[in-house]
Amino acid sequence: MRNELRVSIATLGCKSNQYDSAAIAAMLKENNLNMAAISEIADVYIINTCTVTGKADYQSRQLIRRARSANPDAVILVTGCYAQVAAQEVAGIDGVDYVVGNPEKERILGYILEGKKKQPKIDISEAGKDKPLSLRAKGSTGRTRAYLKVQDGCNNSCSYCIIPKARGVSRSLPISDILQEIDGLVANGYKEIILTGIHLGAYGFDVDSKTDIAGLVKAIDERDYPCRFRISSLDPDEVSDELIEIMANAKGICNHLHLPLQSGDDNILQKMNRRYTGKLFAERIEEIVKTVPDISVGVDVIVGFPGEGEREFLNTYNLLERLPIAYMHIFPYSRRKGTAAAGFSGQIDSRIVKGRCERIRALDKIKRKIFYERFIGKKASVLIETSRDKETGLPAGRARNYIPFLIKNRNVRKNIEMDIVGSEINGDRMIGYAIGR
Repeated sequence: MRNELRVSIATLGCKSNQYDSAAIAAMLKENNLNMAAISEIADVYIINTCTVTGKADYQSRQLIRRARSANPDAVILVTGCYAQVAAQEVAGIDGVDYVVGNPEKERILGYILEGKKKQPKIDISEAGKDKPLSLRAKGSTGRTRAYLKVQDGCNNSCSYCIIPKARGVSRSLPISDILQEIDGLVANGYKEIILTGIHLGAYGFDVDSKTDIAGLVKAIDERDYPCRFRISSLDPDEVSDELIEIMANAKGICNHLHLPLQSGDDNILQKMNRRYTGKLFAERIEEIVKTVPDISVGVDVIVGFPGEGEREFLNTYNLLERLPIAYMHIFPYSRRKGTAAAGFSGQIDSRIVKGRCERIRALDKIKRKIFYERFIGKKASVLIETSRDKETGLPAGRARNYIPFLIKNRNVRKNIEMDIVGSEINGDRMIGYAIGR
């Protein structure tokens, strides 16, 4: 019987994948299936895979084999981007019963109820513009922060990226549907909602020429919800003056943006098939920081792209060093089969890439320290995400501008946004105390 089945979901990859897993879990719970942690013995294992790098493929295969080892009699269903682009390869892994594409995720319940297969069943179709965003979540785990996927797919063709093949072209959820979903999340007690998508900056272009990410953010802020909203990653050329102005005056939009630079060298950017220059990136950062009070801007960097010599690397390093950014996410270039860049000449030795990554990580530590120091002795609005941090035992949360906090007061409750004064820096976190406690 279905109410006796225990289902475990393992998720790799991006926020959109995490949203999809939350939507799958919500669908299964509504149909009286029981959810189990991935570390527990289950009757069904769903592996929601990533394929952004070769390492992600490897990690996906590891999870599949781990599930089979945990319970050889369990149904193993593999979905996500690795399943989408390499269905036959996934089906060849011992123990796999179903390989389900991204557009077919809403059919997962039916396959679970079919049970184990003698031969793997593959259900894959091309992700395209006729595939609506029909699988919807009711919120992520816990009741503090929820992802809200408002867009899927990507129309770009970055030379290092396989994701457009896995997710298809850009599709957007209508604003009316988004507002309705927000109403449900707010009713369920969520205090932060993260707007996410595969290419969030393309939001609305498939709906009509007057709908874009700035319009969506404005429509949300005008509703004056009793929670805060965070915008996930946007390309620098997609951060319009209008969006910056909306964020500067918004009541409920967090003063935080994350922009992928990838490289600060214009020739490398061109080889990556990115649509901006280092100069445009710098201009956007400077305008954002000048206009939005106390905003933090995070940056993605790819190190060791084919053709990146010491000069090209220094162009990236020097650009990052002089810009008022708060933190960086650093990725060594991974040669991904099926992408244009995999065939480029000038592939970089892994030892050189490792050394350059270490130099950028050292710069990242400096940037974080400089940014955090600005807020010592100042008040920050922090959402308490856990009442007991595993490492320190202190309550922990994040400020609106994404600074992670540990709170000295132990009597604060989870899922409350409160004023915290920063007192000192502890690694990559700020320590502070609650006002009036």
